[in-house]
Amino acid sequence: MDSAVLNKCKLEIKEPHYCSEKELLSFHQLVEKGGKVMLLGLFGRIKNCELLAFCYLGNKLIATSSIKKPNEDYVNGIIFKSKLDRKFENLNFEIGYSFTEEKFRRNGISKELKKELLRKMQSRNGIIFSTTAIKSSQNFLKENGFKKYGKPYDGDNDKSITFEKKWRKYILDDVRIKYYLYC
Repeated sequence: MDSAVLNKCKLEIKEPHYCSEKELLSFHQLVEKGGKVMLLGLFGRIKNCELLAFCYLGNKLIATSSIKKPNEDYVNGIIFKSKLDRKFENLNFEIGYSFTEEKFRRNGISKELKKELLRKMQSRNGIIFSTTAIKSSQNFLKENGFKKYGKPYDGDNDKSITFEKKWRKYILDDVRIKYYLYC
């Protein structure tokens, strides 16, 4: 952990169906405050996530992140815009909905939430990818073995968004090797 503030925080990682309505609404409000996502249908997309990450300072939610389960049209749009030479299949998960209240930034909170999310995902099958124009997020991805692929593209809320991925091997059932792609 990076700071005294972070040491005072409580981090929670949950599947959405284990969250209370109040937790889901608080998560939604913080993500909405970040201004980087399409609001139409956001609550449903949050409830559809694989994992949600919460950071509390006392009783106040100050940061969020998640492992999203994006739909095929969304992923195909990313593939097209970033000019990737691949198909939709197996791009099951995306790191996203990361937001930290401004006065708590630069304390390593988002980094810790994302590290915990990736740790919890190690036992799950599928591919995790990330798209971001935020330099600190790009640095996190690079520090954690992600590499840029495709061409940067402009989105509705950001310019020069990059697509990031990483290959990792896991041995399953002591027989075969399964590849996980962190993008």
